[in-house]
Amino acid sequence: MTPRFHAPAAVAPGPQLVEKLVHDIDEQLEQTIDAGERARVMAIVRQCLTATLSSPASAAAVEDRLAVSYLKPSEVIAQGLVAMSQATLYRAVEDARFYCVTPRGKAIGRAFPAWQFAPPVPELLTPVLRQMKNLPSSEIHAFWVTPVDAFDDLTPAELLAGRAFESRAALTAAQRGHLAQAASERQGRVITQLAALSSRSSDLIS
Repeated sequence: MTPRFHAPAAVAPGPQLVEKLVHDIDEQLEQTIDAGERARVMAIVRQCLTATLSSPASAAAVEDRLAVSYLKPSEVIAQGLVAMSQATLYRAVEDARFYCVTPRGKAIGRAFPAWQFAPPVPELLTPVLRQMKNLPSSEIHAFWVTPVDAFDDLTPAELLAGRAFESRAALTAAQRGHLAQAASERQGRVITQLAALSSRSSDLIS
């Protein structure tokens, strides 16, 4: 599996996003109401969007993102991300509760992608990882961070977490819709995506 790391969306939060949303909504209403009424509606829409996206709650939502960093086992413990000793954390990897990769540029060692410790991921991760136990760690990580067309270019990691990576500039309405689904539904869709990939790989091998 070749990693195709996600590309951030082009529109950043703020005035540009407001104008894009206003434009998209205006297009949807074009065939529904006359121009004069549509102009009044869009003025209200623009005002509401501007107020919402500039609010503290909106700023907090932008900050509520998944980290793209990697952590040493000692850092996972020191930051209180798990209530485990280092030995227990390693056993959790063997039990498919978390996963780790070899640090970049090194032949040995363990590095933990930080996103998997963000709530509610630890509660949802194991059923997926258990279906990946025979894969190399590099392929496991590639699966999680590769954008998926069916998820409107979100990665499986983002869909499972219900949160975007901190490196993604903005979210489309479709992407927000995916992330707003119930946790069980998001988990099921990730498992389905993994099964589809496994099926295609088996077909190629045969």
